[in-house]
Amino acid sequence: MKETMQERQMALTLLKNEYNRISRRLTDAEQRLQTAISESRRLERQLTKEQRDVMKLGKFSFLNKLKELTGAWDQQMQKEIAEAAEAEVAFNEAQKHVEDLTQEVTVLKEASRNPDYVHLQEDWIEFMQEKELWIRQNDSASQATLQKIADDRVRLRSMIREVKEAKEAGVKAVRALDQAIGKLSNAEGLSMWDTFLGGGLLVSALKYSEVNSSDDLVHQAQRALRHYETELMDVQEAATASFQVNRNDIFTFTDLFFDNIFSDFAVHSRITEGKSKLNEVLQDVRHIQAQLDRKLDEAAAELANLDAEEKSILLA
Repeated sequence: MKETMQERQMALTLLKNEYNRISRRLTDAEQRLQTAISESRRLERQLTKEQRDVMKLGKFSFLNKLKELTGAWDQQMQKEIAEAAEAEVAFNEAQKHVEDLTQEVTVLKEASRNPDYVHLQEDWIEFMQEKELWIRQNDSASQATLQKIADDRVRLRSMIREVKEAKEAGVKAVRALDQAIGKLSNAEGLSMWDTFLGGGLLVSALKYSEVNSSDDLVHQAQRALRHYETELMDVQEAATASFQVNRNDIFTFTDLFFDNIFSDFAVHSRITEGKSKLNEVLQDVRHIQAQLDRKLDEAAAELANLDAEEKSILLA
């Protein structure tokens, strides 16, 4: 009976933890989606404004003609086009973020409708009533210790699952960052040739092509990092106070960085800076991955100790 009770509690606890995690993620994703939609609309209005400024400057007028003759028109047009390009990059990234979050919400809603969760609360209440009765009838120091071992084992197994999922997300983030860095490295080489060695029109065109094509890769890296952050939050949720992951400030700076990486991509120093920042993020992710590896080792050792303690009680 004791083993059956422990097995039922483990199964129900793991199921409850999974449902709570999905519910928590769904609520968070829905909130972030609403924020992202609002930001996308704001950036769309900003882009429309910048586009109008360019169109106004392009229309014929005596004032514009005078600016053109004095050279001021070229400078103003270049400034307006640069601002419009920056607004377009920000809006495109915001749209991609909305699409990502919409898909995430859809997946989480579907997961929350798992039939196993339908009567979970009722099953848990019924089990706890049975457990209370069993403890009252069979209470002893050894049985209490065995129950604590079973509870700790459930906690550790749940935590190990969360850590492994976080590690998997980290592997994907590292892969995405490597790809983005590789693309920017190509752009950096062409930019150096174009800027300092007089590469000419063809090299300049290739440079812009490499930077533009890296847009999707950088977005994929940002999406992977956001998923990684979510998984790390689950690790924190499942962990005890002594089992924490140091996330540093990697995720507080990436949004600001990625939003502006292409705003001044014609400048060689900006490409170099972008590559350098990506490398910093990559090193932070690898550091966190190493921490997760250590946590997995610690959890495995703790599980082994629990098994040994349980065995000593049962054989006593």
